[in-house]
Amino acid sequence: MGDLYKEHIDITNEVKESIQKLKVVFPAEYNRIYAEKAKSHHIELKPNQVISSEMLDEKMVRHLITLSQCTDDAIHAIETEDKELLSIVLAETKALQEEIHELQKIVYEDGLTKSYNRKWFEDMLCDSDHISIRDSGTLVMVDLNKFKQINDKFGHVVGDKVLIHIAFKLKETGGRVVRYGGDEFIIIFDSKISEHEIQTKMSSILEYCNNVHFKVDQNEFKINFAYGMATFTNGSNIDTIIETADKAMYDNKTCLI
Repeated sequence: MGDLYKEHIDITNEVKESIQKLKVVFPAEYNRIYAEKAKSHHIELKPNQVISSEMLDEKMVRHLITLSQCTDDAIHAIETEDKELLSIVLAETKALQEEIHELQKIVYEDGLTKSYNRKWFEDMLCDSDHISIRDSGTLVMVDLNKFKQINDKFGHVVGDKVLIHIAFKLKETGGRVVRYGGDEFIIIFDSKISEHEIQTKMSSILEYCNNVHFKVDQNEFKINFAYGMATFTNGSNIDTIIETADKAMYDNKTCLI
């Protein structure tokens, strides 16, 4: 069997080409196209993946309808100075806000590690052009060492547990952790956190990794990672920031070999 992760990258790229001409793409439609492309790669998606996407569409449509109604009621209440109606609209809006937060969790959470996903990174940290970044701070790129060997030797179930555990440890830094792809993570720190503080936090996790052993049957192994940092300011080119952090991470990884 080939590299399943690479297969899904290829499928995703094919889906992107297919939806370019569509003005609106709800998750279920994206899922349908994705399933078709996956089938052409001889990959069968699980039924629950389809169901969850369809349920997500249902929620999105319901939220749009509710939000539209709340907006209409609010405009009417303001125009007529109807305090009772405004009170009702406020209660409905608060309830809708809670549901939207749940919806955002579905859209922006990595299903495996429960960290943020790449879409969150692009939507929340980048400007609408997805080229420049809208905050100031430090980006840390993290890449697990020899993760493919762990997957090949012990299987994907063990590999998944390693990713979950590493994500959990990275969250202890207090930064916003993003699963950027496969075994790559990004941590975003705001400008209040100095580079020295970040270095201390990352060194602490590395020290932990050097002293903890994973055990599978009679086999033991350690997990380790390389990381690179890049500071950024509002308006910085996101590709440049990632490339800078990635190069620093690669240099770090080379030093460990």
